[in-house]
Amino acid sequence: MAKTKIANPFPKKFTARQWTRYIKQGREMVEEESSIHFRLGDLTLKMVESRPPGGVGHGVFQVLDRFADEIGINVNTLLGYRHVSHAWPPDKRAPGVSWSIHHALDALPDRFDIIHQPPAGKDRWTEDLALSRAGRLPHRPLTKAEKLDRVRTLMREDENASDAVEEMIRRPDVAQKIMSSPSNQRILYRAHHEQRQQAAAARFAAAHEEPDDVGADELEETEPAEATRQVRRREPAVDYQRASSEVLELIGSGTTFLVDLQRMIPDLHVAEFTEREVRAVLDNHRRIRAALDWCDSALSTGDKNMDDELARILAEGDDES
Repeated sequence: MAKTKIANPFPKKFTARQWTRYIKQGREMVEEESSIHFRLGDLTLKMVESRPPGGVGHGVFQVLDRFADEIGINVNTLLGYRHVSHAWPPDKRAPGVSWSIHHALDALPDRFDIIHQPPAGKDRWTEDLALSRAGRLPHRPLTKAEKLDRVRTLMREDENASDAVEEMIRRPDVAQKIMSSPSNQRILYRAHHEQRQQAAAARFAAAHEEPDDVGADELEETEPAEATRQVRRREPAVDYQRASSEVLELIGSGTTFLVDLQRMIPDLHVAEFTEREVRAVLDNHRRIRAALDWCDSALSTGDKNMDDELARILAEGDDES
């Protein structure tokens, strides 16, 4: 096999001869290190033979844990050497290819052939190329897909993912790019809408729940002025556990709207509104009333068709004063 010429990528720092010499020395050291890793793995297989999957346990960990302590190495590192030695019998190992690359490819069923076939355009395997070929995350992700895979791996927990997203959207350029996507807008709107509906439903349920510690006598003694300030309690109109999702969504949307208005109106700075702003709000309310009338009509008659005038009002707004 002809030797491949080693190109010097740093001609200003090294001569071609120096670079080649350093590469040769480094490869010899890596080969020596790989040999030691394989020899340690082979030794553990000699000490305690490997058993087929499902076989009776024979104390591999106990033996290697004590052995690792005696020779001054971490037992998990030693178990890694054993695993690679088992996956790569001596006659299947590729000379000149590092132990790390053998490790990266050890799960592939056709690894004995692949290790002799570097990716197109490459003379040798690198560890990251081998990891990518095996469908594993490279140590140094380069492509967009590899970087996204790394992020997904790190952000598997919902809490971690939400914290990361919260941190990212504080960057104006990131937030703007996210919100420029219609699909992202729909996802965020849906999540926000569901959150508001849940909160409104909880307030609605709390408002219609009789307190356990209030007796009939106490209710009769309530002052009229105080009674008018209390939320009027009555039996729920529907069984929320059995009602359809459409019914719950309609009730939830209306309740959310009412709750939001009750929260906002007392704090409005009406004196600061311009005439144009007031007209815009009133125009929006006219459209809301028209939509409510349409919904009421659909519920009463079953006719869900929209006439031309209603379509115009909902689409453009009624600017007439």
